[in-house]
Amino acid sequence: MTIQLAHKKKAPPPTFLGHYAGFVSRLIAFVIDILIVSFAIGIMLGGGRLILNFFNFDPLAFLSSDAAVSHLTLRNILLFMTSFTFTFFVNMVYSTFFWMAAGKTIGKAIMGLQVIGPKGARITFWRAMKRYIGYWISALPLFLGYFWVLVNDNRLSWHDKIAGTSVIYDHEAKYSEQLLGRMAKFVPRIEQKMKKEGVSLLKPEPKTEVQPASPEGTKE
Repeated sequence: MTIQLAHKKKAPPPTFLGHYAGFVSRLIAFVIDILIVSFAIGIMLGGGRLILNFFNFDPLAFLSSDAAVSHLTLRNILLFMTSFTFTFFVNMVYSTFFWMAAGKTIGKAIMGLQVIGPKGARITFWRAMKRYIGYWISALPLFLGYFWVLVNDNRLSWHDKIAGTSVIYDHEAKYSEQLLGRMAKFVPRIEQKMKKEGVSLLKPEPKTEVQPASPEGTKE
């Protein structure tokens, strides 16, 4: 006697691949990039000071001299402008280079994110420059341009709008239904979005059971 078993196939859960990246993922990637750039700047400043000391010139001793102290305000302005300009250009080279070369900085690569242009195009030099300048514009009004990701349907910040870019997930991470279910209680917008994508949030999916086929499939 042969029994045919009917197996119920479960559809694979949707992934984040190709979806617009959320605020938390982008924030973590941004912090990682800041740490990397700060570390690189520290190395460059330390190396530069060693080179200057080799030629018997100590910039710290010069800035603390009587002539510099007598012009304290001018010295502070000079220090601020020098550090800001140096940081601005180092961060610009870091960001634009990785955006053009790989579509992602190191921080975004760690978080599985990618920056794309219109219709998924690669980032060009001028688009990368506009996006970087947009970074500073987004930061001016108390970082409002960064928080714009929370209210925009396509998760676009101000610098994304300025440069015509988007940030998407480029990895196969799965939705955590339990986590989303808890979040949906506080953010109804999440529940509505996930329902459209066929994700069960509040109730677990029933277990797949193996059931015997109809008697017509039985042979003696």
